[in-house]
Amino acid sequence: MDAALGGLAAARPEEQHGDLDPVRMRSVLESLMHRYLEENPDTPYLREHSQPRYMDGHIRTFCEYTRYLPDQGDVLDWGCHHAPDSCLLRTVFPNRFRLHGCDFPEPHCFARFHQYAGLDYRQLTEIVATPYASGSFDVVIGSGVLEHTAMDYESLKEMHRILKHGGLLIITYLPNRLSAREWFRRVIQKRAFHQRLYGLGEARRLLTRSGFLPLLAEHAWPGPLLAPMRSFGSTLTLVARKVHGM
Repeated sequence: MDAALGGLAAARPEEQHGDLDPVRMRSVLESLMHRYLEENPDTPYLREHSQPRYMDGHIRTFCEYTRYLPDQGDVLDWGCHHAPDSCLLRTVFPNRFRLHGCDFPEPHCFARFHQYAGLDYRQLTEIVATPYASGSFDVVIGSGVLEHTAMDYESLKEMHRILKHGGLLIITYLPNRLSAREWFRRVIQKRAFHQRLYGLGEARRLLTRSGFLPLLAEHAWPGPLLAPMRSFGSTLTLVARKVHGM
C-alpha cells in the first residue's frame, strides 16, 4: 500500500459506527484515482469518473445504502471494475466486512484499488455464472452493473443463488427510462447512451420475479431542492432482500 494511503488507513474510525465523512471518503478515492491515472493516463472511463461530481455522486449513493448493511459478513462487489464501493466500505468500516469482487478484467488491471480494499478478486469467464458456491454472501452490491449484463433476469437469479437466505441485493446507478440525460444522449448526441433502460415499477417486478423482496426503490437525484423532478433523474437505486417465498 502507498505511504499516503497507509496514512489514510491509519486514521480509520471505530468499527461499528463508521464515519460517513464525505470529504474524507473523497480524499481516499482521489488518492487512488490520481496514482492510477499517473501510471495509466489513457483511461477515459476512470478519467471521467475521477471528476469531483462523479465521486461526490458515488459517495452520496453509498451513504444512502449503508443503513441497510448488516453488522458484519461477506460482501460481493459484483462487476466491481475499479471497486469504488469496496474502497469506501474499507475506509468507513475497516474490519466489519470480508470483501470479495468479480468482473471480466484480468486481476492486474485495477490491482491498486483492489489492494486498498483488501478485495478477494475473481475474474469472470461466463456471462451469467459466477465462481461462488450457493449461499456464499450476506450482501451483493451491483453498482452500474445490471444494465450491462447480457441477461438481466438470469443474472439476478444467479445473485439470488449466491446470497444467503435473507441476504441483501443492492443495485445502484440503474439507468432510468425517464431520464432526461439518457434522452439527450440517445436523441440529440446519439452516443454514450445505455442500450437498456428501466422504469421503477419494472425494476421492482424484475426483482420480485427473481426472488427478491424490494425494501427500497427510488429515483436517485443530487439533492432535495429538485425533488419533484426525481422521476427524470438519471438512475434508480434499489435494495432488496432474498426470500424463499412471497
